[in-house]
Amino acid sequence: MEDAEPYATLAHELFESLDRLGHRLTPVARNSLHGETAVMWTLSRAGGSLMPSELAATLHVSSARVANILRSLEKKHWVTRQHSLIDRRRVTVSLTEKGEDICQQREAQRNQLLISFLSKLGKEDSRELVRILRKSCTIIGAREQKETQVI
Repeated sequence: MEDAEPYATLAHELFESLDRLGHRLTPVARNSLHGETAVMWTLSRAGGSLMPSELAATLHVSSARVANILRSLEKKHWVTRQHSLIDRRRVTVSLTEKGEDICQQREAQRNQLLISFLSKLGKEDSRELVRILRKSCTIIGAREQKETQVI
């Protein structure tokens, strides 16, 4: 590994920057990472139905958190739960048509926000940001495989 000293300072600056960024995220943005929107996007990408345990594992949240989110989404008629005919304890969750519509609306809103953000960065910085994030995912993914633990 290269000289660690400059990286220690950079690590501190990175942590502080990520912390400030996290505090500036709106509740809507936070919800898209771990809340209702994240559950809906996960179901939409799955193209069908998933079990609550699969949702919890995919989103890295507790089964209790998923249960609360699903309860809220059911009240809004955005998801349905179906019990297996073979094993009534087994439940799958699917988006309703209304839920799919809401998911598409939120995706369009997210895309508009990201386009606005990237346009303020400019093309060159936007490309560099995406390149660095992709490289970060590759590095962290390789580390996860080796250590089965990220950071």
